[in-house]
Amino acid sequence: MKILLVEDEEAIRGFVRINLKRGGMEMLEAGSGEEALELVLSQGAVDIALLDVMLPGMSGFDVCASLREAYPAMGIIMLTAKAQEEDKIRGLELGADDYIHKPFSPGELMARIHSLSRRLRLAAPAAGSPAPSAGAAAASLRPAGQAAVDPVPGGAQEASSLSRGQAAASFEPEAADMLAAGPFRLSERLHKLWKDGREIVLTPTEWTLVKLLMERCGQSVSRDEILSEVWGRYYVGDLKVVDVNIRRIRQKIESNPSEPAIIETVWGYGYRWKRGEA
Repeated sequence: MKILLVEDEEAIRGFVRINLKRGGMEMLEAGSGEEALELVLSQGAVDIALLDVMLPGMSGFDVCASLREAYPAMGIIMLTAKAQEEDKIRGLELGADDYIHKPFSPGELMARIHSLSRRLRLAAPAAGSPAPSAGAAAASLRPAGQAAVDPVPGGAQEASSLSRGQAAASFEPEAADMLAAGPFRLSERLHKLWKDGREIVLTPTEWTLVKLLMERCGQSVSRDEILSEVWGRYYVGDLKVVDVNIRRIRQKIESNPSEPAIIETVWGYGYRWKRGEA
């Protein structure tokens, strides 16, 4: 597993470096957001990015947004010294999968990485499925003021045709390979979601959450159960992570996210994929 650590404090980088290497993981390091994006452009995508919020220059939030737009399947964990609710929510809304408060122990760090790694494996497409465009990723990560470099012919054109959260029309899987709910088709082999034949680009965490709700179509699923099924039974965190991910998913699949017609809120309990969409 390849991990990118973006942290400006050398002492913390050294602490994380030791523990990741002990865990047999490959690690890339950057002391700023700009350096991190250049590193990913030159060396390719990583499995998980650990992003400090308070960075010199480009903030961890900005790095998170750039990485998420370019690499929807990448895992992202925010490292924050702030316990304010708005900081946690902002990172999650920008596409982070999880967050860790500083100071943190080696055990907590490795547990969060392994938990996210499990979700990435669950949401990983089967071998032989289409890979994301390198041209689109490069265009998304290009620092301001730098000329675009398209490593794949036609990549820039493809990137411009993609809207955030929804890709161009794509093929649908065979009926035996999918869950169906109204206009939605979810492929368990390709780990993709379509609405009316158009692919909805989801992060690994979002895909796993959508799959859970579609499998329980018409049933109410509690926040606690969602947290256990998606983030893992030993996950230690705030139930807000569930609410923020639901809000992100609604932005992608609902015609009017402020009045959701697909994922219903069961007040004081959890959420339900509306059976009328089945």
